[in-house]
Amino acid sequence: MTFLSCWLFGGFYLLTFMITATSYGLLSGVPADMSREVSWIYYGVLFSVLSYLPMGGLLFSYVRRRPLILMLHAVGIGFLLEKVVFVYLGTLLGTGYPWYGRDYPRSGYAVLCEELPMYCGANYVWSYYVWGTAAALASFYWGTRIAGAAIAKSKKKEREES
Repeated sequence: MTFLSCWLFGGFYLLTFMITATSYGLLSGVPADMSREVSWIYYGVLFSVLSYLPMGGLLFSYVRRRPLILMLHAVGIGFLLEKVVFVYLGTLLGTGYPWYGRDYPRSGYAVLCEELPMYCGANYVWSYYVWGTAAALASFYWGTRIAGAAIAKSKKKEREES
């Protein structure tokens, strides 16, 4: 389950990055790196919802039981990947450049800030860690609820047909 959660999270994270990067320009005439007061909210909400909602539905349709434990496990894996591993990889990437430094996690945030505005500044990062994780938990749970309702509807339809 952990391996599947990692792959699903990675795939949905990449898909969310592409959707968010292309759609922000349609909503705002100001580039994301010049309007971080607004863009960090937009990016943070989309990365907290679009990555976890379909993952909740897919994992619940695969497992079909214990949605709360599944939610805690999968969102915990996503949290570790996004907010620890990606920041550490950003730190490693930034060590070759003197302007980023070698200070974990600050230099990792600076590298990630180039493309993801929710990592730009201490207040943004703290808010994204707290509220983004809460939104991810809610999104994943609603994904399990939607999948559960779809499964129940298909079972009811099968019973009616037979």
